[in-house]
This record gives sequence, structure tokens and C-alpha cells, in this order.
Amino acid sequence: MSFTEKKHQKSFVQIAVDTPLNKLFDYIWDEQKLGVPAQRGQIVSVEFGKKEIVGVVINCKNDSSYAVEKLKEVTGVAPTFPLPDDVVSMGEFASNYYQRPIGEVLIPSIPKYWRQKNKWELLGKEKKVSKKKAISPEDTVEYQAAIQLNQEQEKVVDELIESTNKNAFECFLLQGVTGSGKTLTYLRWLAKVLEDDLSQVLILVPEINLTPQLENSIRSAFPSHPLVVLHSGLADRARADHWEKAHQGQARIVLGTRLAILASMPHLKAIVVDEEHDLSYKQQEGVRYSARDLAIWRAKKLEIPVLLVSATPSVETWFKAEEKKYKKLNLLARAAKDASKPTVDIVDLNLEKQAGYKNAHGFSQHLLSGIRKNLELGLQSLIYINRRGYSPVLNCEACAWVSDCLKCSAHMVMHRPHDGRAHLCCHHCGLMKPIPKQCPDCGNTDLIPMGKGTQKVEEYLNQEFPHAKILRIDADTTRKKGSAEELFGAVHDGEADIIVGTQMITKGHDYQSVGLVGVIDADASLFAQDYRAPERLFAQLMQVAGRAGRSAQSGSSRVVIQTRYPTAAPYKYLQLDDVNGFLAEVCEERKIVGLPPFAYQALIHAEHKTLMSAIEMLREATTLSQQAPNWPTQILMSDVVPRTMLRVAGKERAQVLLESASRQSLQQALEIIQEKLFEQNTKRKGVGWYIERDPIQL
Repeated sequence: MSFTEKKHQKSFVQIAVDTPLNKLFDYIWDEQKLGVPAQRGQIVSVEFGKKEIVGVVINCKNDSSYAVEKLKEVTGVAPTFPLPDDVVSMGEFASNYYQRPIGEVLIPSIPKYWRQKNKWELLGKEKKVSKKKAISPEDTVEYQAAIQLNQEQEKVVDELIESTNKNAFECFLLQGVTGSGKTLTYLRWLAKVLEDDLSQVLILVPEINLTPQLENSIRSAFPSHPLVVLHSGLADRARADHWEKAHQGQARIVLGTRLAILASMPHLKAIVVDEEHDLSYKQQEGVRYSARDLAIWRAKKLEIPVLLVSATPSVETWFKAEEKKYKKLNLLARAAKDASKPTVDIVDLNLEKQAGYKNAHGFSQHLLSGIRKNLELGLQSLIYINRRGYSPVLNCEACAWVSDCLKCSAHMVMHRPHDGRAHLCCHHCGLMKPIPKQCPDCGNTDLIPMGKGTQKVEEYLNQEFPHAKILRIDADTTRKKGSAEELFGAVHDGEADIIVGTQMITKGHDYQSVGLVGVIDADASLFAQDYRAPERLFAQLMQVAGRAGRSAQSGSSRVVIQTRYPTAAPYKYLQLDDVNGFLAEVCEERKIVGLPPFAYQALIHAEHKTLMSAIEMLREATTLSQQAPNWPTQILMSDVVPRTMLRVAGKERAQVLLESASRQSLQQALEIIQEKLFEQNTKRKGVGWYIERDPIQL
């Protein structure tokens, strides 16, 4: 064979595409036509069926098990570097662990414009961007003065720097009380990491609305280091450009939500997962991955440190730190001078009822008097209720009709916006309907809203405190782009006296003038079916309580929790300010009954227009799986049961729970079940199914 013939010889690649089929697809790589040799991680365009789509090269080969004449050629290569090996390897791991095709992991992590071949030329052109206000030297000096760390923070930074110098994997848990300066502490550590001219760092936050405040802090701390933000709220072109800057190593700092864990960063040297306990890190559609867990995996793969940060760590993370699998770092004191922890008042609503006080509006006398006093002092009050809308359900007292959703096993929530007509909305499928003028069943015109949400609370406070400036922050008021940033800016600027909101107002915000926090309707979480409900409630209460007393300006602050169950563990430990005590008690309870972190779990879900079709598919698949010769013995399997929320968007749903003390045994069982589910799926058209590892809700 001549040199020229050898040079033009075609090779083969295996490519991952975004399809439910759990396999890679062979294509011919013509180096002469494409102009570059095949490399693992390359983003390419290929013909798939009758469409041209984008895929990622996973393997490069000299031959194929398929006949060459049956294979198609790769049609194009994206004008950028291949994805780094740690990203592709993480995709392979996630595909195996979460039981989804690797294409469903990797391709959605690439921005939309990079997934469209016709946009590649556009992405190569420079885009005019509006320049952010430059940070002056005076601002930088002022910031550096403001971030002088205390002795406790300096000790934490020293330990993190020591780990960085080892060039090895280590997982840290930074557990600090709210207001202890955890953010400033890890930014000082990252400053040391960024002294290397090439190094990149990744900072994850659980929600989009937390990015603006943290972005400002980062830009102030590192005015000379390029920063990009990655989250689903960005415009397609902006996200593509930000991703490319991280991919090429131009962006030294990447700040993002869970999707950023899959961002391509060739020189990644440190990862921070802020508010690591937050459930938002778990993807709830498509590949149901945990960004926190993938962050730990990626750090281990790259042999770099990863820092998990929280005032209220998840039980799993806290337990691993107690077992010395993670290294625990503590910040026990509030960082701001003259800042003090708030006093926690647990208000027993039973006693108020016995005293003859009626609080149909949801506010105890104690809380109302606290708000009045706070207004007199010129301080802000934060009212937390984790339910948006006006009322959870509309009711007819004559015949007991309630506003149920036609497509879901849920009530339609009444909304009464300021700038529109009242309507009913299902928070599960999005169905919206006008308020009926009369009961659909009996014709009664007197329909009563039952319960309360943020809108009803806001309405009552406007009536009770007509001269106060009241601001509501929830998913309804923050739908428009930039609205969340504007509302939180108003709070920080002192333009609101009373702030009403859902858990959006509880996370990561450094309010300087909040002297009172009130919590209403928290009891609903105490008796939820899910065993994690008390843990979630405690974390929410600790977070919202931590918004008070963050500076001398807020004075002697208070937190008022209204409850009919004052002796419940979350309230008891909240009043004691004892996070470790609460987590130790929860751990002991779970150890007795064999729940995580002492066991591993997976849910198998199925859905169909009829419940029996979903149930029958799961029953047959699990029965056949247990008959397999390699079925592991260390598996506990529940009966196939309807899900708690039976119907969503017209589909009825069933599930089966698998548990094991061995992660390997559970993995083996899931691989067998997945094979049987594929077989059953061909027999039962229309039945959807998926596997969920490490579910956060049963």
C-alpha cells in the first residue's frame, strides 16, 4: 500500500447521540474530507435516519463489526476543541449509574447552538456584548478590606490550601452557621487556586436566583479573572458563548446551577458545591443525576479538591464526614462584627386557640405584635410560607366540591394576581381555568377559598399594615427575566418593610436589616409520607432563621415559628440551634430501619393512560428479573404500587422500590431490570418508564 493510500484510509468512530436507544452508533471517519483526525470527545454532525443531528465521538477504531457499505460517514466537525476526557468519562459513568444512554447525558449538556450544525459558522463570529460596569481599584480595595477573615476562617482556608498543594483528591464539608462567612472563606481559598495562570474553578449553586448576588461578589473579589455564568435561564447565544469560553479555558471561573457540572473545563482545579443539601441539585427529568454526586466523582477523576458547603448538610454528607470519609471544616461563629444569633420563639397555636383567639388569617398575636414592633424600629420583617398562589383549593360548602385538576390527582390552586383576573392553576401540569361563577356540581354561587398561599398572606398584611411597603417574592413574581434580581435588590436597598415569600427568600441572601422572621404553616411538612420530610423542614427553617440578625443594624432579632406540634424534633433542635444533634437523631432512626445512608435505593417508574397497564408492565418486568440466574440476593423489592400523586398530565403512574445494603448489588439488579423493561416495552406500546437512582422523594 502506498503512503498516499494509507493516508487517505478511512477509519471508524462510535458516536453517542441523544436517543433512548442504549447503544453507540458506528460511522465512517474520512479524514481527508473532514480535515482532522478522529478524536474522543469531538462534537460532530451525522445523518441519523432522515435527519442530520449532532453527536459526540466516544471511541475511535480501525474496524467495525458492521458491513462498511451499510455505514454512513460523519458529515462535519464542530469548529472547537474535543470535550476533555473527564467530561466524556463522567458521561460514561453517569450513563451506567443512572441507567440512561450516554447520548442523553452528554448531548443535552452541550448548549443548543452547538447542537445545531447551521449555527456553527455564526458561533465563530465575534458577538457584540454589553460591557458590565468596570470594577474600579477603589472598589477592589474596599472589597479586600471588607473580606478580612477571622481566625476561624483563616484556619479553614489554610487547610484547603494545604490540600490544593497536594494535587490530590479530597472531599471537604464546610459546615458553618448561617452568617459565618462561608462564601468569603471559600473565595479566599479559590484566590490561591487561581494564582496558577491556567487554572479554572467551578462554583455550583442550587438555583438561578442565587447567581446575581454571588456573581457580584466574585467579580469584586477577582476583577482580573474572566467569569462566565451557566444556567438554563440564559439566552441560547449567551449560553453557547459562555460554554465556549469555559471550554477553551478562557473563563477562569464558572458559576452555575446543576447543569454546569457537565461543563467542559480543560484546566479545572477546584470545585465548590454551595448549599450542598439543596434538593435542586437532583435533576427531576431526563437523566435524573445528582450534580453534587457528579461533582465529587469529577473531582476524584481529576485528583482535585471538592468543597461541599452548607449550614445544614444533608444526612448522607454529614454521616460521611462523621465517618471520616470526608474532611469536616467548621465555622461556628457569625463573621460580621456585632452580629448575633436571633432568638427563636416557638408559638403554640393550641394555647392561642384555648385562649379564644381566632387566627383565620394565619398570624398569631405574638407574630403580629413582633411585626408592629419591627416596623416601629425601622427594620424589615420576613414572612415565610412555602406555598405560592392565593389559596390551595376552592371549595363549595354546600356539596363539598373542590377544584380538582382534570388531568392530575391534585387540586387546582387559586391565583389572584394584581394585574389580571383570578384563575385556577394546576402546579403539576400547568392547566389553567377561570374561576367558576357557581359550583359545577350543585350551582351554589358561594365558593370559598380554603387555606392560604403567598398572595393571600400579602393581601392580609396590606390590610393589617396599610402604611408598610410589602414585597412578595415567589415563582409568580419572578417569571420575567431580571425580575428576581430586581426584587432582591429592592430588599437589600431597604425599599421593603415586609417581605413575603417561599423558600426563594431563604437561601444564601445576606439581608442586613431583617430583624424578624415569621414562619407560618410549617406543620404540613411534619406528616408527609416521605421519610426525608423532617430533614427538609429543618433545613428550610434553619435557612430562613439565618436571614435574621446578620448585622448590628438588625439589632436584637427574633424568629417566630407557629406550630400546633411544638415538641416536634425540627422545632426542638431549631430552638437549641443544634444542627449536629438533629442530624445525629435522624441518622440513628434511619440506621434502625435501614434507610439511606445505611442503604441504597432506586425507584422504577412506569406511566400510562390506564393504571393497570403501568402496574402490569412493572410486575412482569420485576418477576422476570428475579428469575434471572444472576439476580443478586441482597435486594429488597417492594410491591408494585400506585404513586402518591397517581395522575399527572393525564398519565397514571406506578412504581416499585428497590433497596440494598450493597451499591454493587443494586447496580446489578438495575441492569437486569432495565433489560427486562426494554423487552416489556416492545410488548406494551405507550407505557413510559424510567429508573431513578438515589431518589430524593418516595
